[in-house]
Amino acid sequence: MELEVAIIKTKEELTALRPFYVENALWGTEKFPKTYGYLGFVPEDGFYLKMICEESNPLRTYTNANDPVYKDSAMEAFLMFEPPSGRGAKENYLSLEANANGALLAAYGEMRTYRTYLTGEEHRAFECKAQIEENQWSIDLRIPIWILEKIYGPLDLGEGSYFTCNFYKISETAEIEHYASYSPILTSIPSFHLPEFFAEAEIVNIAR
Repeated sequence: MELEVAIIKTKEELTALRPFYVENALWGTEKFPKTYGYLGFVPEDGFYLKMICEESNPLRTYTNANDPVYKDSAMEAFLMFEPPSGRGAKENYLSLEANANGALLAAYGEMRTYRTYLTGEEHRAFECKAQIEENQWSIDLRIPIWILEKIYGPLDLGEGSYFTCNFYKISETAEIEHYASYSPILTSIPSFHLPEFFAEAEIVNIAR
């Protein structure tokens, strides 16, 4: 599976792009709300992400940065980049998880545990915003290049660049528990923290 990430001039162009769909039900999930999104790249700035969930009155308990929003109704984006020198054996990925309050859990690392949490100026730089409407809710995120380069070192991002990613819909609360992904996760062990199942993404120029 490959995702094309279009070069855009501003985040306002996002919803004119082709959406991606989170439609792979996982680990016994029988029902989950329709979830889709848009990802675009603004050169020398960063990535812009919008995810939409067709769910009314989503569970939204948590309000603070780095709260466990996956216990609410949450949408998530995991991304992994390689510096020009290569990452060797390390699979260092960025995880971004948000609920309908706009509470963002942001961290990076090589595995599910012992992750490094982003705080302060870095956390605010994601500009996480949530909007709740009658029959759906959405989140908007900015993923600045400077934060990616703090994690990975210098990156040369532009047309033809590749990275890997996955997108998720989740709630760990028993009454509404569900798990779904963009790229299939082919394991019986419930975990989104499996970069071997991330989809390949390429930055493309659709303006030509």
